[in-house]
Amino acid sequence: MSATERERVMPPRPLLPWTMALCTGMCMSCALVLNVAADALLRERAPAVGLLWAIPVAAAVFVVLAQSCARLAPLKRWLYAASVGLVAGAVVSAWWAVGALSASKALDGRAASGLEFIVQGDPSINDDVYSYTCEARADGKNLATVRLSCDRELKVGAHVRVIGRVSRFENDAYGRSRVLRGEVRKVKAVRIVSADEGSPGPLLRLRNGLLAFIAPATDPARALIAGVVCGRSSELRAQPAGDWFSVTGTAHLIAVSGSHLAIVGFVIESALQKTRLSRGLQRGLLMLALIAYAVFTGASPSAVRACCMVAATLVANGAGRRRHGLSALFLTMAIFVLLRPTVLFEMGFELSCASVFAILCFCPYATYALGELGMPSGVASVLSVTLCSQLATLPVTIPAFGTFSLIAPLTNAVIGPVISVLLASSVVLAPCSLVPLLSHGTIVVPMIVARCALFFEQLFAAVPGASVSVPPDTPLVYVVPFALAVLLVWWPRPRARSMAAGLVCLMLAAGVPYIYWDRCAPPSVTVLDVGQADAILVRQGGTVALVDCGLDERVVSALVRNNVHHIDAVFVTHWDEDHWGGLPDVLDRFSVGTIAVAADALDGAPAEVLNRPGVTYRQVARGDTVDIGAFRARVMWPFDTVDGEGNEDSLVLLLSYAQEGKSLRVLLTGDAELDQEREFVQEVGDIDVLKLGHHGSKVSVDTDLLETLKPELSIASAGEGNRYGHPTDACIDAVRDAGGAFACTIEQGDITVSPTVTGFAMRCQRP
Repeated sequence: MSATERERVMPPRPLLPWTMALCTGMCMSCALVLNVAADALLRERAPAVGLLWAIPVAAAVFVVLAQSCARLAPLKRWLYAASVGLVAGAVVSAWWAVGALSASKALDGRAASGLEFIVQGDPSINDDVYSYTCEARADGKNLATVRLSCDRELKVGAHVRVIGRVSRFENDAYGRSRVLRGEVRKVKAVRIVSADEGSPGPLLRLRNGLLAFIAPATDPARALIAGVVCGRSSELRAQPAGDWFSVTGTAHLIAVSGSHLAIVGFVIESALQKTRLSRGLQRGLLMLALIAYAVFTGASPSAVRACCMVAATLVANGAGRRRHGLSALFLTMAIFVLLRPTVLFEMGFELSCASVFAILCFCPYATYALGELGMPSGVASVLSVTLCSQLATLPVTIPAFGTFSLIAPLTNAVIGPVISVLLASSVVLAPCSLVPLLSHGTIVVPMIVARCALFFEQLFAAVPGASVSVPPDTPLVYVVPFALAVLLVWWPRPRARSMAAGLVCLMLAAGVPYIYWDRCAPPSVTVLDVGQADAILVRQGGTVALVDCGLDERVVSALVRNNVHHIDAVFVTHWDEDHWGGLPDVLDRFSVGTIAVAADALDGAPAEVLNRPGVTYRQVARGDTVDIGAFRARVMWPFDTVDGEGNEDSLVLLLSYAQEGKSLRVLLTGDAELDQEREFVQEVGDIDVLKLGHHGSKVSVDTDLLETLKPELSIASAGEGNRYGHPTDACIDAVRDAGGAFACTIEQGDITVSPTVTGFAMRCQRP
């Protein structure tokens, strides 16, 4: 039989092992217990302890069914495994919950200055604020895991003392996610007193030295190398280039996972095969090297999971047993959850397990189906891996990011091999940089490859409709996993004609969102999540306006994920950089009709936004109105001509919509504060939504102002962990005391309000 004939053989339905039931039961009981524990830690509502009785009841039912129902005899092993999984998951998660509640109590009343914090991993970086997972210690004993925010970079393993504030997480999406990952408190460092790097191990010293040489903060290409080789993607994600990977659906290429270990393993195995070592010794050295690499890159759940699966495969091969990827996957997952139940809520673990499960189950089937359409086997293999992993992870990615990449299969096929070359060349050449005589020139090849990858990323990210916005709470994300489950049971033979018809329908369906958002967009006002900056999208039908442009290129990513293809008008409230900084990028990426500023403020405009071909410039004064589709924007402030340099010069717009029985009034205040707002608030009167001035500072609103405006919803645009403390507690308390709802882009991401017959509807990127 030829190779071509073998490739075209219909793959059999994958065998699902009983360990799947064990792992499923364990995950379900852990999720229930940990959410009850999170309620107790957040102290916002009484924990639903009564729900925990469902675990032993379900376990008992499974045991009874296994013993007494003859028809379920073939499933006896599955029922027993599910029962054991439920009990085991409940025990380990309850043990963790007791420890977390005890740790939380131990931190009550303690000052940050009386604790020592040990940095556990790489930071997340947002608006120059570094956030770390740390172990809090006192008197030489570990008390709890906390989230530390500060204004400088710290090394992994560093012992840090700070002056700051220890507080509980708020009971919102962000706070709950941090608690479910094991962090019981947040610590905001006002000043770092000392930071002792301690005595890191050899792998950590090697990693720190290599990162210091790469210098990821200095260049996007260097940041990409650090992410791919060292597993540190903080700097890349903090730069606009990091958004390209999200738009194109290639973010997984940065995370250290099975594909990375496969490439590293290939390089190491190729070197070992040139030695005279026995096959068994070669396998042992290969496994040790992969473990060392996983530790070197930060021991992310995806990397450790891949290591465990490789170890299981090597052991099976060495024992002469047939390897079974799904058995290794579920056994690895069960071990992870038993050792650390909070891993269940880490996105890296969720994405890794879901994508590997889909690839193992459906990749051969998808490859065969694409082959039936006449696609070459190599291309079919690459596309099937991307499609399987992307579809299986929709229930994780859509609620987290609110976008779906339509261009992911193409970008993965093009950029995936480039990243593989980058990793292989970097693994060989980058360590040589630590040798003084060899350091010059060792990073040249990786830099060339990294710049090539970034070129393609930027190229594909700029394609109109590369990604589409999807409501994070839509139940449609579960349709695809359900369809995959049906496919697993049905397992039909693919037919070229029916698949071709289906692909044509999918291609037509992919064009519908573009036409819909470009011509038929419903009326809405969206406060975009662009960090510690302002950008508000106003649209209706085919008309689109942007009020402020954020600080940098993040505004472009925000517009792309909200399916913006052109912009009719940009209003710049004033010339603070966090309100106009992204305008040059917007002008480079979108067709913009008009730039509008307050009267006489155009004289202070930065040179890079002036004299753009095809763009008209307009100055508006108090009382002027501008139509944005069915919205009417009325200028409420400033009263006089301004230079646009200060917060008090901010352009304030009152948006009004009234059509088909629906109405909406939204006040956009820029950086205006109480002194300015009191001048026009009586004229504005009752509104529905207030975009809080100056990112929710303590002087943005007060009780009197809110009693006049009576907003049902107040929205703040701010960056996570910003050094100003925005939105302030005083602002939030004033809004809530006035009886209105409060929302912030830090927790909710993009926040969209739309008029309805009964008022307005709010939709958030992150629920």
